[in-house]
Amino acid sequence: MKLLKQIFYFRGIKIGKKEKIVSRMTVTILLLPFLLLFGLLTYLLFSQLSSNLYFLLVYFLFVVLVSSIGIFILYRLLHIKFWFFKKLGNRRLLYRHLLENKIYYPIKRKDKPDKIKLPNVYLKQNKYTIVVTFQLEGRQFQDKFLNIGGALEVMYSADMMGRIDEKGYISYVYSADTILGRISAKDVRVVDKGLILMEDVFWDFVHNPHLLIAGGTGGGKTVLLRSILNGLLREGLVEILDPKQADFVSLAELPVLQDRVVFEVADMINKIIEFKENMEIRYATMRQLQKEKNQKELGNFQEYELKPAFLIIDEFPSLRAMMSEDREMMLEAERAMGALKQIILKGRQAGFFAIIATQNVKADDLPSTFKDNIMTRISVGRLSQFSYEVIFGEENKNKYFKYIEQINGERVYGRGYYGVFGSPAREFFSPELPDVKEFSFYDEFETLERLDLEFDKQDVVIKTYTAKELSDELKLDYRVFKKYKSEFETAGQEFDKTFSMSDLIMFERAISYKSSGKTYQVAISEAIL
Repeated sequence: MKLLKQIFYFRGIKIGKKEKIVSRMTVTILLLPFLLLFGLLTYLLFSQLSSNLYFLLVYFLFVVLVSSIGIFILYRLLHIKFWFFKKLGNRRLLYRHLLENKIYYPIKRKDKPDKIKLPNVYLKQNKYTIVVTFQLEGRQFQDKFLNIGGALEVMYSADMMGRIDEKGYISYVYSADTILGRISAKDVRVVDKGLILMEDVFWDFVHNPHLLIAGGTGGGKTVLLRSILNGLLREGLVEILDPKQADFVSLAELPVLQDRVVFEVADMINKIIEFKENMEIRYATMRQLQKEKNQKELGNFQEYELKPAFLIIDEFPSLRAMMSEDREMMLEAERAMGALKQIILKGRQAGFFAIIATQNVKADDLPSTFKDNIMTRISVGRLSQFSYEVIFGEENKNKYFKYIEQINGERVYGRGYYGVFGSPAREFFSPELPDVKEFSFYDEFETLERLDLEFDKQDVVIKTYTAKELSDELKLDYRVFKKYKSEFETAGQEFDKTFSMSDLIMFERAISYKSSGKTYQVAISEAIL
């Protein structure tokens, strides 16, 4: 079966002169109804037309004008509304690009103009993606094809999602007509692939944990956050920090969010620390379930049918500013930032996730530990080029991030980019706010059931270990333990004066990976992830 797929692999439709012919055929077919209509009208008015030259001239101009406008409107509608005609248009664009950039082989003919032969170029398109494939194999245009990706990205006004290299060919993958995948804010839910944000975009918080959202004023960040909240409240516990008291204070008295929306600096600090402590309790709970099930390795929270927990921090730079201004809370603020760092580093397996929202991101807005471990990133609205580079990383530093205010003549809100850290960013449209007469977040949230975690924090004692106690618990020689600790710290992992349950589990994973034959560095890296 695999061999058959390789033999009959479909790269797409080959680009050739038929693109020009198809365009002309489309115009001809659209012209036919007008020919029939005006042919009949001419037959009925024949006597008046033949006897009045002025009337004939006006009639002729009328026929040409109406037919031209009608064909233009129909042609545009077909290419806006129907995927098949969009595909034809994209093939024609590629054909024209090849001709105008002289990417063809001229064939000399005696006493006739040169004949043109195009290289092997293929286009394959579905609803949301365009794949353009070029044959290489050391041919004349090989170097051009290896560097053509950016030009096609601009030509299609699309976002390059990746480049596929295979023997003899190179393919460029673009997202196209992304707005067609936009969904309503009321339809945001957690499904098998994660939290659905567009028809083909999911936040897979289990495999790409934590979320960074950046959005300029009026860009649609508030609607996006509330849409995300609409999905997450049905899945687990959600805590919200709103330092500017702007977007979530009005929801604080709803039963589903009572005592879970805070905005005073002391309350926000305590909420972060409490969230981290609950994460440690969750690890202790999972460890107990692991023993009861007689499992060799600890699974993630889903394997034990435990609910996820989410900590939303709106306007993160404002939170940091508030904490630094309150000198009496300085020590507690440092403790809270350390707790938040631990949540981002260790929360994935336990099902504890952070969502950090901000406006234009500056270099010092986010600690490097956060930037390196928040895997999913979204932008909406207009940001600076530097902000895009900070959010989407080195892989996108040469990407042209466009700001589009209108699409097909209509103002569009919530447009931006989505990406997983280390991968190309793609165009994104945040969920659309339905008509206020039909839907409001407040009314929707008022109907939701309040979900809690499986324990009461006040009834559980969090176990901590000294270095010696942890090495004894792991049954490691203390010198070997110090070697593991040193490797963790080299990899960027930080530890408190005492070690927590999540630290214990992380060491256990590293020991397990090392015993399977991996090096210290690889074992440590995989244990952190």
